[in-house]
Amino acid sequence: MTTLDPAARPSPARDWDGLGVSKARFKPVKSWALFALLVAIPGLPVLFTFLAAAQPSTSFDHIARVLLGEMALTSLALLVLATLGATILGVIAAWFVTAYQFVGRTALSWALALPLAMPAYVAAYAWGDLTGARGFWIATLVYVATLYPYVYLAARSAFEAQSVCALEAARLLGAGAWKRFFTIALPLARPAIAAGAALTGLEIAADYGAADHLGVSTLTIGVFRAWFSMGDLAAAARIACLLLVGVLFLVWLERKSRAGLVAGGSTRWRTPQRAQASGVAGILIPGFCVACLALGLVIPVLHLAGLASASGVPKRALNEPLVATALLCALGASATLILAGLSAFIGQRSAQASGFVRAVSLAGYATPGAVTALGILAALALSGSHVVAALSGPLAIIALCYAYAARFTAAGLEPLSAGLEKSTRSMRESAQTLGANGMKRFLKLEAPLAAPSAFAAALIVAVEIAKELPATTILRPFGLDTLAVRAHAYAADERLGAAAWPALAIVLVALVPTLLFSHGLSKSRAGQS
Repeated sequence: MTTLDPAARPSPARDWDGLGVSKARFKPVKSWALFALLVAIPGLPVLFTFLAAAQPSTSFDHIARVLLGEMALTSLALLVLATLGATILGVIAAWFVTAYQFVGRTALSWALALPLAMPAYVAAYAWGDLTGARGFWIATLVYVATLYPYVYLAARSAFEAQSVCALEAARLLGAGAWKRFFTIALPLARPAIAAGAALTGLEIAADYGAADHLGVSTLTIGVFRAWFSMGDLAAAARIACLLLVGVLFLVWLERKSRAGLVAGGSTRWRTPQRAQASGVAGILIPGFCVACLALGLVIPVLHLAGLASASGVPKRALNEPLVATALLCALGASATLILAGLSAFIGQRSAQASGFVRAVSLAGYATPGAVTALGILAALALSGSHVVAALSGPLAIIALCYAYAARFTAAGLEPLSAGLEKSTRSMRESAQTLGANGMKRFLKLEAPLAAPSAFAAALIVAVEIAKELPATTILRPFGLDTLAVRAHAYAADERLGAAAWPALAIVLVALVPTLLFSHGLSKSRAGQS
């Protein structure tokens, strides 16, 4: 039997885990090629958008004089009011399911996250038809009802992780549930709530479908009008730059609001004692939670189902949009997972690399889909290609996959990072000691351990792609309609019965993984009931 000479073994310090490449040989690639790739994916569309904005425009002066001020003020007001409303709903619902025991609490604790499966534009079809209203206030209702789960999930996790000792000490000193909420729980949960509110604001700023259907003139609508109605790429790019500056300010504000704050947590985990909701509170608390769920999911789904049933199957079959959606989900998710996997793999090498790749992926997610798509169009235009001709074939599919990867890498990065962390350094070194080379270690050790996380990441990204509307509308090949595009086309023609079929298909596709995620999250904490 051959004995391995320790001196002859590759040193773990010199072997770049998983590839069998020395750090000395890999360092230039890591420092330049891979990091440059990570920056380029979300960054290049933004760069080309700014370059396109510097080109001459035939209509921007008119837009700036007549429309731009109204669009900017409307976007700002919608962002502030809808984010505030979603934050209030999400925080109150999270506190109720954390601090109180009431009828249906266990089911509602995970069901309250299900409106995440309802795209805002689908809810807009239902609420617009149900109320007969259009405009700013119904759009605000739609955003609040469908986006509050971002704040709910963040706040609930923060409340459940807070110091049980501090809360019980306040209770023993005579502080009621609401006083404990305002003086202890809410201040400690501010970092998580700020993060959830920022995600809500990003979704509102990036939305196109709901604002378009409800007739709200936002900056995103201005981007589409400048490009599709006026054919002025430079004007669209200038409006997109203004939108992007607003989004970056929102991200900066969220970071600033959390500076110096640390979410409180207990050194030992124990289920906090919940107050029994009885009397009027026993009716109002579950009633509030049910109302949130009904506004965001149940009522829109039931109304759309009624419209679909009354109108019958649309003459244009849904087979083609289903195939197109499945194709783009598969290709887009594959491209996104490749980038997310590379990012997660690099992030394992050091804390600095981990922070860098997360910052890059979050920057891509923060960039609205319309801005990303417009940047790709600008890149084609500035390279000398005729934009319309360039997006008539396989190049359009490549452009869409690029846009999806730029936007949704953050959605796949966290699950993949968690999966790769299951393969510890000691496990890799043990496999290396037994003679396994880098590829064999990856195939036999790291890939099987990360496979469930990779599947979860692929599912999350595929659902995001299925719901995505702005970038798909701009970049899709002519004649290739996804479920989202077909639903919006029917709704734009006021054929809501026909639009209900693809809209419900989108919700059904998104509901299954959302249900699994929310229910699994509720069961992930020991002692939760």
